[in-house]
Amino acid sequence: MMDMQAYIANLGKYNEGEWFTPPIDMEEMKERIGLNSEYEEYAIHDYELPFEIGEYTPISEINRLCAMVEELEGSPIYHELSEIQGYWFDSLEELLENQDDIIYYTDCEDMDVYGRMRMVLTRIW
Repeated sequence: MMDMQAYIANLGKYNEGEWFTPPIDMEEMKERIGLNSEYEEYAIHDYELPFEIGEYTPISEINRLCAMVEELEGSPIYHELSEIQGYWFDSLEELLENQDDIIYYTDCEDMDVYGRMRMVLTRIW
């Protein structure tokens, strides 16, 4: 399982923030970074996730997307998720909708290797 985490900071107390591992519990997050009636706003200042998020992405959305990623664990595309999504798909949802159409070749580092492999298999010289 890949490590997924987000650094969430209290905007009122800019230096007060912590790393959280999804699923992120809102109440725990509020307590740990000091959110209260005086300091209500937070922002995501850093993250280690296989998908892009913004500074103000809702915590519920982060949790939802991380759960989707975990569904892919054990599949051939799990460890290539960031590259596949960013190159061919606009969103994680789109990638998941099309995951059965993704062909994964083991021991194939790039398209040049794939081309040579196909030539050998089809005996095209």
